[in-house]
Amino acid sequence: MSDDKPVVLYPFRKRDPLTGKWYRARYMASLADIERAGGIVDGQPEVRRPLGIDSGFQPYRDPPPRRVEPVQMHPQREQPPAIDQLERFLACVFLRRYATYCVRRRRYAQAQGATALWRELSLR
Repeated sequence: MSDDKPVVLYPFRKRDPLTGKWYRARYMASLADIERAGGIVDGQPEVRRPLGIDSGFQPYRDPPPRRVEPVQMHPQREQPPAIDQLERFLACVFLRRYATYCVRRRRYAQAQGATALWRELSLR
């Protein structure tokens, strides 16, 4: 691709030499390349313009500074989804049974998390 003029590429179709059927090429080519391949133009052209010297990768440049947004812990608790009474009841039953299971297996951290979520759901 030259640095001063744009390149015009076209989608095209070619005929399969074995079957004689037309098929769409998987790449785009210039008109001269399409004539050489024995194809026909099949769509709107795509114009590719050079971007210039400064547009490529330059390893000596520092990347532009990025804005870092603060991480939110538990964003779902700020705007909890609306659940109806049946869903709340089923979740509370599951959490109560899960907390019992965790205590019996001596998984106290998981039991505390389940009871905290159960308290949060049962207060509504």
